[in-house]
Amino acid sequence: MKLLLAAALLATPALVLSGCSGDAAARDGGAPAAGAPRPALSTETLLTDSETEYDSGADWFRTGSGEGDGQDAFNPCAAQSLTGTGATTVVRADYELRNSGAGAPEVTGDYLVEVVGQYDDEAAATRAWTTINGWLEECAARPADLTSYRTLQTRKVAIPETDAVITEAHVGPVPKEVDPNGDAAYLVETGVVRKGDRVVVLTSVVVGQDYDFLGGTPVERMLPKAAARL
Repeated sequence: MKLLLAAALLATPALVLSGCSGDAAARDGGAPAAGAPRPALSTETLLTDSETEYDSGADWFRTGSGEGDGQDAFNPCAAQSLTGTGATTVVRADYELRNSGAGAPEVTGDYLVEVVGQYDDEAAATRAWTTINGWLEECAARPADLTSYRTLQTRKVAIPETDAVITEAHVGPVPKEVDPNGDAAYLVETGVVRKGDRVVVLTSVVVGQDYDFLGGTPVERMLPKAAARL
């Protein structure tokens, strides 16, 4: 389990941790029922606040959502937008982490991004899924001030009727004004799922040190819910 760092440590650079702005509120409608007709790709396809996962004492809350790729990269390693990979329609939601305990410090900088792309067919979606996972191997497209990138592990996730992979990585350095002791890194967890002709990418970025979550990592717990909405 990770203990949230003090607010000063969580003040991360806007270059890496910026998210698309917006004031659309999340809806808590839940995932579509099994066997129901697939809805059109829209912001209703995105995770609601009640479906997000972090840990006891903190959770993600949506700060904006809309159609399109947004104004910034959906992942520090993304070389293109989803539209650039061939998606014909894209929806995106951005979330921020908030402490829930009384008197707990405000969290600034940590973020979660979900993007979903619709492709012409399953083959096109599979090509995009492969391309995105390839970006995560070396993260060659990361911003120039992030000089280090280390993949901790890449693992398949068993979600019915999907191709699903999670990659965990450390990115750095974290600026000294944010982390004077040099002990922290940007902890990046990315889940990529293809289901039919759609692809979802779920990216969590948190400033901190190595940690363990009981019951699976946050993205591991959220990814089946995101896939169910496809």
